[in-house]
Amino acid sequence: MKSLVTLTVLVLSMVSSFAQTAESLKARIQEHYKTIHSGDFDAVWSDHLEDFSMYMYDGSALNESGITTTAKNMGTKMTLPSPNVVMKHFNAQLYGNVGVATFYLDGDYADDAGLYRVSAVWVWKDGVWREAHHHESKLIN
Repeated sequence: MKSLVTLTVLVLSMVSSFAQTAESLKARIQEHYKTIHSGDFDAVWSDHLEDFSMYMYDGSALNESGITTTAKNMGTKMTLPSPNVVMKHFNAQLYGNVGVATFYLDGDYADDAGLYRVSAVWVWKDGVWREAHHHESKLIN
């Protein structure tokens, strides 16, 4: 019995550490953008930590932590533009249970086409990568 418990703990720790890789984070972010492209914004918001914050692509003010809760309390629904973008120069680095991703998005948000810089902070929590902060800005020559 003791060896079974030890084996179980060993397997679970291997799975947990395997899942916390730069490649798993990159796969999770690509999955997140697939959800964004699908238009299922309830699922998009569920990919974020409760205190998620974001600087939007259009240069608007910071969406502060708790913005989705505030919107719900006010009886409104948060919506995002429907992008059609592709990632380029995608990189992810881990610092313990925190991952920092940088990349470009090439494409358009409705009528606003261009190349957008992105930096994002993701946290490994409860066995899943969740986005804590997102910063996006359009490159302008």
